[in-house]
Amino acid sequence: MSAGATARNVIAPVMRWGYRLHLHGAHRCPRRGPLLVVAAHEGFLDATVIATCLPRPVDVLVDPGGLTALGGRLPGRIIVDEDEPGTGLREAVARLQAGGAVGAWAGEGRERAAGLLAARSGAAILPVAVLGGSGRHPGDPPRWRARVDVVVGEPQMVAPPADPLSRADILHVAETIRQRVADHYSVSRVRMGRSEETSVGGRSQPSTRGAGQPGGPAPDNGAL
Repeated sequence: MSAGATARNVIAPVMRWGYRLHLHGAHRCPRRGPLLVVAAHEGFLDATVIATCLPRPVDVLVDPGGLTALGGRLPGRIIVDEDEPGTGLREAVARLQAGGAVGAWAGEGRERAAGLLAARSGAAILPVAVLGGSGRHPGDPPRWRARVDVVVGEPQMVAPPADPLSRADILHVAETIRQRVADHYSVSRVRMGRSEETSVGGRSQPSTRGAGQPGGPAPDNGAL
């Protein structure tokens, strides 16, 4: 059993006990083949939800600081150090090339790692929106038994770049991913009746506050 599967089997029941988790569109998640799951990082629980609550194991990119220093040692996490991102990103590419699923982030420049992984692996992109994954402040967990909606979008392919090593080509792929994730996030808020809510940070668009630590830096800074 993979580390991602271990994380899902152990942590998912705890998540469902503590929160009213609702997974929408699970049938859209491909069960096999390389898959890059990309979400806007809005809340405290986002990384854990992505790692444990989808129909297949997902290894999620996290940074090594703060709470994530502990979380990064848990199954289902890939540490990407801002000062030396290459090691973690190479591990993520290898997992995708082996047919696994990896979770990454989009918004405010955080999609660069997702662009690199997509360009070098050819994986399908699965946009996912996690709604209600935080409390009143970015670093707070949701209240006990709060409703958390996880909305799975349609898997999409991104046209492979002419040169998967070209910074410009990777950034083009990253921008395509960012737009698709932002569109899915906005549509999901309306579908789930959350369009009138104020998102974390007081913004209605994804703010992508961190990829493993609430309010912390994303793990792909300086990746390109």
